[in-house]
This record gives sequence, structure tokens and C-alpha cells, in this order.
Amino acid sequence: MTNHKLLTSMLLAATGFASGAMAADAYPGAGIQYAAKLIFDKKDTKASAAPTSIHSGQTFNTPNDDGNPTMIPQTKSVAWCDSSVTPPGYESNGCYGWTMNSNWYLIDLSKLKGQGLSAVWVTISVARYQGAKPEENDIIPAVTVFRGNQYESPTSHWFPSELQQEPAFWGWLLTPNPFVKGDTDGFATAYTTSSKDLATLTGKFSLKGKKQDFLTIAIGGDSKDETNKHSVNYQLTVDVKQKQPAQ
Repeated sequence: MTNHKLLTSMLLAATGFASGAMAADAYPGAGIQYAAKLIFDKKDTKASAAPTSIHSGQTFNTPNDDGNPTMIPQTKSVAWCDSSVTPPGYESNGCYGWTMNSNWYLIDLSKLKGQGLSAVWVTISVARYQGAKPEENDIIPAVTVFRGNQYESPTSHWFPSELQQEPAFWGWLLTPNPFVKGDTDGFATAYTTSSKDLATLTGKFSLKGKKQDFLTIAIGGDSKDETNKHSVNYQLTVDVKQKQPAQ
């Protein structure tokens, strides 16, 4: 973990045991139950700065936690593309996710414009993480990214994992496809790859100022096997740079 300031809010349910620690401050729960909030400063965007990486089962203490450490939760093997929650009549509109079983993260880039930056390159990767139980290490990772901070409570339990336009998305404070047009689709799944163990996307993010300079990330498994839905481990890595990463 780098020296980025990590703030934590109300966590989704998690299983397993954790090890390790990191410096963190408490973030009061609001809106989506974000598992964690990562704040980036300009120094974190230099070429020499390491990316931030966290994984399920990881624990760290926060102020005023009364000795109860915060734990990064697991997700479910089917939590990003779950046909069982597709609204009736929209079966042909693509792949629907499920907020209850997905994990959500908030990336705070709101300081960067005031520090002289107009845009940054953001790379988000979700990979398998090897925990203590082999049966929980088989995630087929997937990720969807939105612009915005959903600080108001949701009213339903689905999200457009592949950018559907209908029915109305409950995340009215979030904008699909947050990156500069042509860079990326705003979502990635390892389901279509041969190894099925890494989902990654890179996009150029234009900084518009404070409230608009947040990214919301939804992470879930994409096994599409509803008969064997189970808890799975993952590792999230976020890298923010001033220049486009080498291809």
C-alpha cells in the first residue's frame, strides 16, 4: 500500500480472516456502501509513484474503531453479470449487475485540478487473490467505472454493468463511460479472456473540478454460473498518472 490516504465506510458483508495493517481514517457511511475510498494527490500521479493496491481479507485500523479493524470484503462469483436480476422485458439489453453482491469503491481525484492538472490517466485492475481457501480463489473478475459519487441512498439493486440505457439506473448521481471518448468502454471483464484471471482498463479522465472528479468502481465476479454462486477473493489496483502509461 502506498501513502495514499485510504478512508473507509460501512462495509458490505465479508467472510474469511485477514492479516496486515495500513494507516487509514474513518469515512462515515453514506449513499452506496463503499468498501473504501482512495484519495489521490498530485504527488501520487508522478511517474515514480507506485499504484495503490488492496485485497479482500485485508484489515487495517481506523481512528475511533475501538480496536475493531476494518476488513476489505469478498465479492461473489456471480456479482457483475447476473441474469437472475435482469428486469423483465430487458433480457436483450445486455448484462446486468447486482449491487448487493458487488463491491463498490470511491476514487477521489477532486484535489488534482486545484493542484494544476487538467486530466490524468487512470488504470484500474481487478485480479484473483489467493486466500486461505482454494475454493474462493477462482474469481473471473469484472469491473465497471462511473464518474461521480453516489452519496445518496440507492433505491434498487442493479447497475448497468455494460452501460444499458434502460430501465432507469438507480445511481442518478453517476455517469456511465467516464473516460475520454475512444479510450475505453468504461467496463472490463476477464470472462472473454483465455486466462480469466485479470480485468483491466485504462482511460484518460478529464478533470472538471471537485464534485465531478470522483470515480465510482463496481467490482464483481463474472462466472455466469448461477448454480455455483460463492464468495471469492480479489485484488484491486488503482494507478493514476499524468501521462499515458506505456502500452
